[in-house]
Amino acid sequence: MHHCDLDIEVWHLSDEQPSVAVQNELAALGAVAKDLSDPNLPRPIQSRRNADKQFQIKAAAVINSSFKEVLYLDSDNIPARDPTFLFDTPEYKKTGALFWPDFWKTHGDNKIFEILHISCRDEWEQESGQMVIDKVKSWLPLQLAWYMQDQHEIYFQFLNGDKDTFKYAWQALNAPYHMIEAFLGMAGTMAGDRTPNASEHPWDLSKRSTFSHSNTWIKPEFYISADGRACMDFTHREGEPNAITENFDSIVPNLQSLYIQFDQSSG
Repeated sequence: MHHCDLDIEVWHLSDEQPSVAVQNELAALGAVAKDLSDPNLPRPIQSRRNADKQFQIKAAAVINSSFKEVLYLDSDNIPARDPTFLFDTPEYKKTGALFWPDFWKTHGDNKIFEILHISCRDEWEQESGQMVIDKVKSWLPLQLAWYMQDQHEIYFQFLNGDKDTFKYAWQALNAPYHMIEAFLGMAGTMAGDRTPNASEHPWDLSKRSTFSHSNTWIKPEFYISADGRACMDFTHREGEPNAITENFDSIVPNLQSLYIQFDQSSG
């Protein structure tokens, strides 16, 4: 795809073992399936967590990979162009880790800041569907991220899955990373007031779309939650219970259209 010649490993849990036919298809694409339950791995995962989404496998997949430098992608994240150039960017060369922002911000009262002895910052959460990591430079924070994912019964109570275990692990150990400054965009076709099969479009350092990360049934509208906080409604299916929907255009003229116009470069 996109004339990219990077080697590819597809990591899976033991009960997700692909058939021989699928393995052959992967091989034809230059990819190889890898089982996370292999006891000889540095960080094996022997069982699933009791949830649909197995977010806890990401750090293990990066650590267990045979690569020194890793471009991690979620299974529903498709490169929009050859991403190889990311390994050559000055920001990555300097820090050894490239991260991307998400739509949300972590509340200042979240106990994760006290647990990890880090300060709450006015910054976007991390969207971990794509990461570029130099394992040599980032080995210690990778282990802390793995630990928080391994102990997901505790840490996922404070975080939305795995995503911010990476950023906060790096912060807790004062390890350098670069967070892409351009806010992520959205793409999809409208069906009534919703966007079926919409995707996030994370921007690279030159503010070009590099990945297409799938989502489902996005409703592009701001709302006031039951406790009075202003939120963006990117919720699944019917939205959050007890939310009072109110389009911000009625409060600030043209805010919705301005957000859509400038969302690739601002939050």
